[in-house]
Amino acid sequence: MRKFAPSVRCCLVSIALLALCLGADCAQAQSGGGQSAAAAGPIPEGDVTALIKQEGLVESGKSAREMTPGGWVKPKMMLVAIDRPERLAWLQSAVPDVKLVGVYQRGTLAEKEAEVAPYIADADALVHVAPDVLCTANNIKAARKLKWIHDLEAGAEFCINLPEVKAGKFLFSDSQKLWSEGVADNTIAMMVALMRGTDLFVRMDMDQTIKQPAFGARGWQIEGRTLLVVGLGGIGTEVASMAHGLGMKVIATRNSSHDGPDYVDYVGLANELPDLIGKADVVAMEAPVTPETTGVFNAAMFARMKRGAIFIDVTRDEHWIKPDLIAALRSGQVGAAGVGITNPAAIPDHDPIFSAPNLIVETHGGAPSAPVGGSTTDQKVWLVTRENMRRYANGEKMLSLVDTARGY
Repeated sequence: MRKFAPSVRCCLVSIALLALCLGADCAQAQSGGGQSAAAAGPIPEGDVTALIKQEGLVESGKSAREMTPGGWVKPKMMLVAIDRPERLAWLQSAVPDVKLVGVYQRGTLAEKEAEVAPYIADADALVHVAPDVLCTANNIKAARKLKWIHDLEAGAEFCINLPEVKAGKFLFSDSQKLWSEGVADNTIAMMVALMRGTDLFVRMDMDQTIKQPAFGARGWQIEGRTLLVVGLGGIGTEVASMAHGLGMKVIATRNSSHDGPDYVDYVGLANELPDLIGKADVVAMEAPVTPETTGVFNAAMFARMKRGAIFIDVTRDEHWIKPDLIAALRSGQVGAAGVGITNPAAIPDHDPIFSAPNLIVETHGGAPSAPVGGSTTDQKVWLVTRENMRRYANGEKMLSLVDTARGY
């Protein structure tokens, strides 16, 4: 995890300023959206073994031969959603004995399903599934030989919620932990901007006037404030580390245990959220979407927050109830919020969310993450995907398997 000295605060504030000044309106969604897992970039190169260790990716205890539902069979064909033709040749070199069929999965849902219709019945694996990409209800029913599904995203709820997948009929892996740094950066940028009232100064720029904003309950000193991280997984741990480096006290919840790193003061179980939420100045939602977390931030939960506290959720908008968040912002119960919109099509122009006060909205994923040296997140994801393809084709232990019953 990255740990930052207090001197790094100015850099993070600059990140927040840049992120905000790129938008036309603090309370309006960006038009471009974040970087998708299939975004064009250089074909990845690098030591995948070192990458696995660096990112702390979890290897399965048993091999694919031992744990594939229905029994592992040497795959003959894999369907892969690709961004460009040369990607397929690079993937093929890792699985020379397997036929790879590359599909682009563009257009409407019907057009996407028509593209794979000639191949889906014979596919042993679906690689790079995403919302409406390969993992659709019709495709899963038609894939009579399917044994393994791999998701290039970190959140797999759209595919896991299909009955056959939820029941554990297939081996399922995803790209957990690989997206942590970019999402954590977005969370911290939102948090710092809202704590320091930067969004209010951006409005001054838009109005082309020089006047001191009315900060209300904001304009906070960062050091000494308390952050509650809801979901201390890969992303949540990264957020906790960064906030600790800024001098904040960090508390958290997780579903599995009370265990956590030494920079987190207290780790509660998921059912402790209603008790812990009132202790935090900032609440950052970093948990996956499950039946338990869907809509967990409703009017009752917002009412349990400290009056004027800040709410951040750049992961999934399924976690919070839109009318309840808008009402909490208008009443001042929630002092400010920064949220990501997973499905922009669900938010029409002139939606009430755009008139909510003290709110920053971004499209899911926010800005692309461009690291200083090393591989981009997109390149890391493809490297690990390629390695998992090789492992599955040889019946070896897999990386980043998902418990489909739990949803993560």
